[in-house]
Amino acid sequence: MSASAAATGSRDLKDLVEEEFNEYITNEMPIRLLHITEEDEKIKFQLVDRDFVRKHFKEKMVPNNILADFAEKRIVDGEEKGERIRERVKKELKYAVLSHRWLPDNQEPLYHQMSKDPKEVADGPGWKKLQRFCRTAKVVHNCEFAWSDTCCIDKQAAQNWMNPSAPCFADLAALQLQEKGKSGEKAVDAWFERGWTLQELIAPLQIKFYGKNWTPLIQGSTNDRNNRNSKVIMKKISTLTDIHMDDLESFTPGIDRVPEKMLWASRRRTTRIEDVAYSLIGIFDISLMIAYGEGNRAFFRLMEEVIKRYDKWDVFLWSGRCSRYNAALPDAPHSYAAGCIKTLRHSVERAAGYEFGDRRFALTNHGLEIWVLLLEVELAGISEESPDSRCLSFKHDHFKVKVRHIGPKPHDRRWAIGVLDYSIDGEGGYIDRSPTRESQFNVESPHTTFLLSCSNEHASTRIPATTKWKKEMTKEVVRIHSLRDHVGEGPTLLYL
Repeated sequence: MSASAAATGSRDLKDLVEEEFNEYITNEMPIRLLHITEEDEKIKFQLVDRDFVRKHFKEKMVPNNILADFAEKRIVDGEEKGERIRERVKKELKYAVLSHRWLPDNQEPLYHQMSKDPKEVADGPGWKKLQRFCRTAKVVHNCEFAWSDTCCIDKQAAQNWMNPSAPCFADLAALQLQEKGKSGEKAVDAWFERGWTLQELIAPLQIKFYGKNWTPLIQGSTNDRNNRNSKVIMKKISTLTDIHMDDLESFTPGIDRVPEKMLWASRRRTTRIEDVAYSLIGIFDISLMIAYGEGNRAFFRLMEEVIKRYDKWDVFLWSGRCSRYNAALPDAPHSYAAGCIKTLRHSVERAAGYEFGDRRFALTNHGLEIWVLLLEVELAGISEESPDSRCLSFKHDHFKVKVRHIGPKPHDRRWAIGVLDYSIDGEGGYIDRSPTRESQFNVESPHTTFLLSCSNEHASTRIPATTKWKKEMTKEVVRIHSLRDHVGEGPTLLYL
């Protein structure tokens, strides 16, 4: 290689390192971080911006050190070289993240307080927690920067999606992962029941749990910097949260397995109702405008974005109260209960060779556009009434079904079952008695359906394929078992 060619290659490599260095700080690091310093064994911290971070690492010669290392490596492929440099930049520019529960009565250090002299405000349990976190980050994990939601962002703003490359320290003030009492109930730290901590649990590649006084979760694991590598801890968390071990060990955001991810969120709560939706933005890898004050509309907008990119009927495996903005969509994640997931697993295990349901559903200005196998049923009886629900019995020539109906008492209505996971062949759709793959048990797989109704004034002698059908609310997902090999003809397009 000539001297001029070597010089050109060196300049190209330097530009690439500078580009990856600046892009990571600008696009992936938080807008503000805490800079941690140690002086006379005392931990100090100050709120800094990205320009400070960029200048700090340049003064430590981080870009030059990366450049020197890669100059000695013979990596021909430009894309591979860029990826390796990017990973090295992330490793060098590390910062710690605090995952915790907010203390009541404004005891946490807040964003507007960080501009003051810490001596004036650094008092109380919230400040002590922040100081212990910063000490652990600096002394134990060698992190010069840290991020805490209470003081690094304005609390009126939604939290950012966790950066997977940032080590996360989870503060479990009173860790409880063991059985307690004679009842055998699980005593769970509230950290596992909050909305925002879901993403803080599954997103980072490195997570470390601390109990009281910032002692490691399991004694003897002081030198273990990543509890995600502990099968013992991850199995206990999997049992507590219904999150599969694979996701706890390595999670990738995206719009897939919607009912399962909603189940994770169903057992968590947030102080602000909008955060039910906002805390799921990163898990589904979608963009959503933040608008505190919109209430339950936030979750409806989240579901709108999910449905735009999701094409499996299992998104409708929910029960309970519907959204006020569309009766075919749920009101909150808790509508996706464990029973729904069990239903899904039975349904998808049906014999191979069929395609189930239709993937052409969409939200329109007429409502949810969806193809279902529409089967009219007759209301046979009403029993077991309560103030907001009652048990309805329906019959069809080929099946019977009981449904716990929610809402106003039905009056002068026409009823139908809309099958979602019908079988598709060249002639249309139908439901059948195909056994599940667990054929040794001779188990018939139930079909998942909507309970539909329309006013008699809109019903003709034939089942109307119009927008007049309405999805009714039910306590459980409605399932039917066919009594014949084939029931139904072609699917019907509805707007719900």
